[in-house]
Amino acid sequence: MSLGPGTEILVDISGLGARGDGIGSVDGAAIYVPFTAPGDRVRVRLGTKRGDGCAGEVLAWERRSAARREPPCPVFGRCGGCAWQHLSPALYARTKRDLLIEALARQGLVATTAFPVDATRISPPGDRRRVRFAGERSARGVVLGLHVRGGHALVDLSDCAVAAQGIVALLAPARAVAGALDALQPGRRPAAFQLAVTLTDSGPDLTWTLPAAPGLADRERLAGFAEANRIARVSWRRAANGDDAGPAEMLLQRAPAQLRIGSAQVELPPDAFLQAGIEGERALVELVLDAVDAASRGPVADLFAGCGTFSLPLAARRAVHAADGDAASIAALDQAARHGGLTRLTAERRDLMRRPLHVEELKKFAAVVFDPPRAGALAQAQELARSKVPAVVAVSCDPATLARDLKILVDGGYAIERVVPIDQFLWSPRIEAVAMLRRPTRR
Repeated sequence: MSLGPGTEILVDISGLGARGDGIGSVDGAAIYVPFTAPGDRVRVRLGTKRGDGCAGEVLAWERRSAARREPPCPVFGRCGGCAWQHLSPALYARTKRDLLIEALARQGLVATTAFPVDATRISPPGDRRRVRFAGERSARGVVLGLHVRGGHALVDLSDCAVAAQGIVALLAPARAVAGALDALQPGRRPAAFQLAVTLTDSGPDLTWTLPAAPGLADRERLAGFAEANRIARVSWRRAANGDDAGPAEMLLQRAPAQLRIGSAQVELPPDAFLQAGIEGERALVELVLDAVDAASRGPVADLFAGCGTFSLPLAARRAVHAADGDAASIAALDQAARHGGLTRLTAERRDLMRRPLHVEELKKFAAVVFDPPRAGALAQAQELARSKVPAVVAVSCDPATLARDLKILVDGGYAIERVVPIDQFLWSPRIEAVAMLRRPTRR
């Protein structure tokens, strides 16, 4: 059978992929169909080639799977923010765990026989405290929301089942003020912008990415918007080729954008990286603290430490050395530790991708925690594999790079004791995980 673009075929969906699509097979070729579930039979129109098969678009449903449920969001299927609202809770949780197990297995790390993988810990709806929206202003008005799946068009949002209500409440007033900004005057093309919203203890922290600098009138408009909506801080950065460029500049601050982490109050840099959800972060911190406490009472290195998600709670119990490449984040962590009386915490700005802690530096640590970006911690894992650090706790939001780094550690003599999947990214195919490893002691 010809499987070229435009071909219409029947596909039985048998699995779910790491990008969120349902997967079927026709004549040995994989067909990737978004918003389907195992057990669905669908008539699809084939699109572009994708890996070992083709993308497909649903034209009609011949049979709907018993594993489906009614999505809670009315724009599900158009909005690209969620891929799996249509899955039953049991299938959803099992699939997240299976994706992690499969990634580990591709590196030869066989779960359940060599080590256990826990059931997925699911975050509740409305738990997301940090969201980056996309927007554009045209002659027709302002659209503010998220991109469609796999495209550049925007879905205008008035609600979001994932985001905290404090974020949802800002959508309408943010849309209104965007429509008044001189920096967003549309020309022949719509003026594109982004809005990052983070909920802090002192109120929302907003960073606008704009095509032009806000002038005095725009600053006054944003000040009125901030006052009316009890926003802690408003910052901006200039857009460059569709991407963020350079650090954000603070426009106004009604109150310091602070967040309590452990026993310390952290004054966050604008648009600071934080764990996505409140419950997800709570689960991660609990697991990391328990794993480190079980290892020993000695000093700990927290690598890719950010603003101190793990460093600050750990520093209440033991000596901690925190390192991260982002200057603003590590400065915020250091200041919080000093003001909070956490005298056993030291902080270092260090590009751990290019300059990981080497074997000699690692000798003084009883345990190492690392939580890198999605690219993983390749260089640091290689140094740890050569070290004698008794215990390692790896935190990751990417199963593939986590599996690669764990394989390096296992080849270096570590044993994986446990892996726990944490669902911070509700209804998406992304999964966070914590892996606990120990170097067996010689008798």
